[in-house]
Amino acid sequence: MTQQTRPKVLAGIAAYNEARYVGSIVLQTKQYVDEVIVVDDGSTDNTAKVAQLAGATVVRHPENRGKGAAIQSILTEARKRNPDVLVLLDADAQHDPNEIPVLLKPISDGFDLVIGSREAQEDKTPLYRRIGKKVIFRSSRFASRTSVYDSESGFRALSPKAINGLDLKANGFAVESEMITFASDKGLKVTEVPISNIYTKDGSTLNPIRHGVDVLSRIIVMISERKPLFVFGIIGGILLVIGLVFGFRVINVANTTGQLAVGSAVLTALFIIAGILSIFTGIILNALARRK
Repeated sequence: MTQQTRPKVLAGIAAYNEARYVGSIVLQTKQYVDEVIVVDDGSTDNTAKVAQLAGATVVRHPENRGKGAAIQSILTEARKRNPDVLVLLDADAQHDPNEIPVLLKPISDGFDLVIGSREAQEDKTPLYRRIGKKVIFRSSRFASRTSVYDSESGFRALSPKAINGLDLKANGFAVESEMITFASDKGLKVTEVPISNIYTKDGSTLNPIRHGVDVLSRIIVMISERKPLFVFGIIGGILLVIGLVFGFRVINVANTTGQLAVGSAVLTALFIIAGILSIFTGIILNALARRK
């Protein structure tokens, strides 16, 4: 490929207290892109200074707002520059910048969102992460109606259509799943490519359990927004079953003692009413969603 036909590539790195690794990541990334933007998400260490010394353009958040907010800032900067490709990667040395060309090729083949997937080297992933990933994968797949395996991978490439078309809302780490869901909603072409699976002992500053719960809770919200009848129907069904269980108990006590178990009778009514209301809420929200 000649210099004249070489695509303009921009790299975006969301960083929070990653002074230890961000300089190396920026230097390696610069080999493959025209500009590196680091969004320092309210770090309390020298992340911004190290990134700037390594040659990155630094955008600073005055306080920690979350990875999703950092990604939104990267997208804003990308729209100002109109690159042919935007590459996103993390600052904690868990992505290999030398694999950037692997993500660029599908974009030139017509894909809009390319995700670096660690599926091929799953055996290198700690067991607790594999379990959590499977739960998030199935939830994300249901929300986005795609078969993306590594929905939580932060190593990805976006076409101009994706850069300009994705209006992300999540501030936290659910932004990766949200991006896939929104891309699916807009009819963008999504694919995965294999990448290395790197885990450094001190690479992540996050509690993995808290991270997983935060991501899963956001995915559940997305599912409820897109499939309200399914979500509220399940909740309503569970409430109705509980109400019926209490109802049978009320009938059994009445037949045995001839007395009405007032407490159980009240609970029966409450659960049945709540279940019916939940189901009807799902029906109404589903009808409204179909009109959009």
